[in-house]
Amino acid sequence: MSLVPVAKVRVLIAARRPVAADGLAVALGQTGDLVVRGRCCEAGKLATALGAGNAIDAVVIDAETFDGDAARAVDAVRALSPDVAVLLLITRVDEPLLEAVTREHVSCVSAYGEALDIVSALRALLSGRTNLPPEVQYALMQKLRRPATALPPRLTEREEQVLELAATGLTVSQIATALHISASTAKTHLLRVYEKLEAPNRSAAVAIALGRGLLRGSAAAA
Repeated sequence: MSLVPVAKVRVLIAARRPVAADGLAVALGQTGDLVVRGRCCEAGKLATALGAGNAIDAVVIDAETFDGDAARAVDAVRALSPDVAVLLLITRVDEPLLEAVTREHVSCVSAYGEALDIVSALRALLSGRTNLPPEVQYALMQKLRRPATALPPRLTEREEQVLELAATGLTVSQIATALHISASTAKTHLLRVYEKLEAPNRSAAVAIALGRGLLRGSAAAA
């Protein structure tokens, strides 16, 4: 009787510290069911790592790769690979983290934990369970108990870049060239900015963004 080979889960490791990434890669490689398909240590190299021709099932990403902003880290991964599971390695509990862990197929574990703890958290996430550290659970409960307040929608990093360039007066085509994206993609990002800021046009979007501190004053004045 022939045995059907068990498909391995393909993992990308994104961690700022190469030593930590190396240790985690060894631990994952010893599991038998998880295989590391790529590693990167800088936010700017994430797109290359995810788009290197290797299909990825899960990303283990150190939030410090995005200066501790867990929500930005998840946004960056999902913009490149919408369906991938994301395990965040965290060093702090803050609002961006609480926002990030409410998203589908996202979990977190302490970046200071043992490699086996990280492997266990990843396996739990892949099996559909979200096991959050006690301090994160507590912070979520405290947030739920607070009176609900309407928070303005967050712009993604790419949307912020598009708006920054739009504020200088560049056309959609020029924005696309500057960011190395297509004109249609640049236009889509700009329209999403209008929608999130509830702005009817570019001038209104820039004014609202300046009022909320989302733009540098020098960018709009250029």
